[in-house]
Amino acid sequence: MDSIDRPTFSSTGDFSAPPAPVAPPPPTVRPAVPLLPPVGDFLRQVLALGHRSILPALPVLVLLYFYRFGMGLYMIFSGEATSPMGYPDYQLRAVTWIVAAAATMPLLVLVYTPFLPFQDSILRGERRSFVDAAKHVLELLWPYGISAFLQLLLIALPAFAIVMATGLATTALGGIPAEARSILVLLAMIPAGVWVASAMFLLAFATPLLVLDGRGPMESIRGSIALVWGHFGGLFWRLFASIAVLTFAIVFASLPSAMLTVMTSVANQKMVGVEIARLVWDSAVGTLAFPFSVAVLVVLYRSLVPPRGETITTPSP
Repeated sequence: MDSIDRPTFSSTGDFSAPPAPVAPPPPTVRPAVPLLPPVGDFLRQVLALGHRSILPALPVLVLLYFYRFGMGLYMIFSGEATSPMGYPDYQLRAVTWIVAAAATMPLLVLVYTPFLPFQDSILRGERRSFVDAAKHVLELLWPYGISAFLQLLLIALPAFAIVMATGLATTALGGIPAEARSILVLLAMIPAGVWVASAMFLLAFATPLLVLDGRGPMESIRGSIALVWGHFGGLFWRLFASIAVLTFAIVFASLPSAMLTVMTSVANQKMVGVEIARLVWDSAVGTLAFPFSVAVLVVLYRSLVPPRGETITTPSP
């Protein structure tokens, strides 16, 4: 007997056609899942992007160098202010730090943040001037300011609440010695520091989402938390590896500055010339490390969020 289907009689005596073959269900098409590059490839991409962005942004890096050098001089000559009686003047030192923080704000908008769209264009193979990148950030200044304020609240407010609650609790317990209170407040800074580090990690992509993809302040914050939480382990280890490599490179490049610091310690006196020489070297090292630190964020972000109109290609098994 062959296996050809033949007409059969139904219960009423009529011919019935054989049942039509059932087509298999269509294969499920899964959307492309963004994959983080291996750690070695990731570090090579960071080094390549940082190196490629130095020459096009050289005027901006020179400006950043002189800013670092100028602020360092300001801190050298005013950071150790004393009262007429020779005691430390903490009020004047606080004013010094407030002035230093205020001087950072224009640079945050005109140098630090524009490096994101500038390096993003280099990573995508496009030509974009740094001036154009700075204009792009200035156009988003209002939502950028709101996002920065909200991020600051999310990072600092819970940490401040932990320390203040511990301080108030120790004050309410009058029988505790002053030394024990100080120790408890210092111990409270451990969970506060853990919260600050965790919040900064979860909000790492908030600014790229806003500046590079035009998300709103709240949407960028929610999107950053979702991205980091969904790829927590991979992002953590790549960030850890990049920080370790950058730290090693900075420490190695700062050896001449460390030798000058040892010289000052041995002499047991403050030598302004040596301090300025150390500042010249440290400013150069910090300025050259800056493009690579931004490249870490750009490479990680574009590994998870491709530019609009582009798709993520997953490697074949």
